[in-house]
Amino acid sequence: MAGVIPKEIANAITDCCRTCESTDAVRIADRLMELGEIRMHGPEHHYLTAAAILTAYCNCYHMEKKSLLVKAYVRTNIIPVGVCAMYGCCGALMGAGAAAGILLSAHPFSTGDLRTVNRITAGIQSRLAEYGGPRCCKRAVRISVYEAVQGINRYMGCSLSAAMLDCRSYPENKDCQGKKCEFFVT
Repeated sequence: MAGVIPKEIANAITDCCRTCESTDAVRIADRLMELGEIRMHGPEHHYLTAAAILTAYCNCYHMEKKSLLVKAYVRTNIIPVGVCAMYGCCGALMGAGAAAGILLSAHPFSTGDLRTVNRITAGIQSRLAEYGGPRCCKRAVRISVYEAVQGINRYMGCSLSAAMLDCRSYPENKDCQGKKCEFFVT
């Protein structure tokens, strides 16, 4: 299957993560979403979510990022466009699951590791379901990254940070829910 994330966008995300020193996954995600290459909506948010989580983890624990980012790109580049509506599982959520799976080296025959990945993604899915539609990739990324960090900390014994930040993208989002969204400020 051909990839769905434009290579120049994936490269911009990877380049930013490789030089990033922050340990706050949501701040990293926000920085990535501000890159000129990132569109309001699109499959790049799937990789962006995984990359932000992995970058924060690697920076926190002084690990090499390159191989983990490659794994994240490979896993997220096959997530279909529009997966949130067509399959009932947001691509940002799947990106967070990919990141957790990579950190745990989980595979289909894992026992505890697979359970942990599913617990992490279940928390994200529950939060995303509170909103319904229309889609907002920026909101989905913030929720997915924040909830993934909470799950990683809870189930993996980590101490990653994730600040909840106000949205600055709403003026460009014609489908913004405005005050119905927890990240909206005027």
